[in-house]
Amino acid sequence: MTGQEDMGRLMTCGDHPKLRAAVSAMQNLLLVGVCIIMIAGASTLIHQLLPIPAWLGGLIFTVIVAAVALLGMQGLVAVFSLLVPVTTVMAVLLAAWVLIKNGFSFAPANGSVSALMPNWIIGFVTYAAYNLFGTISILVPTAKLMDGKKTVRRGLSMGSVLLIVLVWSMIAAISVLPSSGQNELPMSALASGLHPTLSVAYSLLMGFGMFGACLSSVCAVVSQASLHFAGINKHGKLFTTVLLLVSFALSLLGFGNLIGIIYPVFGYASIPFLICLVLNYHKVKKTGTL
Repeated sequence: MTGQEDMGRLMTCGDHPKLRAAVSAMQNLLLVGVCIIMIAGASTLIHQLLPIPAWLGGLIFTVIVAAVALLGMQGLVAVFSLLVPVTTVMAVLLAAWVLIKNGFSFAPANGSVSALMPNWIIGFVTYAAYNLFGTISILVPTAKLMDGKKTVRRGLSMGSVLLIVLVWSMIAAISVLPSSGQNELPMSALASGLHPTLSVAYSLLMGFGMFGACLSSVCAVVSQASLHFAGINKHGKLFTTVLLLVSFALSLLGFGNLIGIIYPVFGYASIPFLICLVLNYHKVKKTGTL
């Protein structure tokens, strides 16, 4: 590991201050976008579970995220150590149940999520680019908490396997019942079709997953911003609070609308920066320096 936490330096070759600044800005905007989407998703989820307005559910969710975010990276690692394996197991079991109950005949999905993703190939590429760029942004500040390269590599390997298993389980389940894809939370809709209790259990688990994604994004933004602005270190709590309040306000645009805009836009924008990262990796491998 290089020990470098500045995403701009990790993703660019040579001395290009403007390009580094563009990478940092893009990264932070993407992470804020994740916060907005997760709060919007949690609003929808809480509204489905409880007889309260969606906006109030989103506000409660935001307050809880803020409380844990103030604990910093240690709180983030503790949350993810529990959430990731439990969420994966639950999603796989749900998908298996759907497949067993409905058979293995897959029906093709029709239409697209938005005009920015006209077909599944573009949707796949932009979604992958978006998530890769966002994941790197979150992993970089947490790497310093790991016990050496072996721990990081094992974590990345296990995380990649779990992600592949999770994604294909969801794709298989939704392909069997494509009508669930019209729901803002398709896996929750699938669980509801199987059993009411399962729906509640999976919705809660999904809420915890949204919580983890929002929390990790907030912590990453604060960590990266503190590298460039000294005042963030002094006023970290205020910065975190304002960041989450702005995210909450923008989340009121609605989960479905945000997914159709933020994912493809940031997906397209992430591709050149990921190419820069690969080029910089080979350069560092040859020279040994950033």
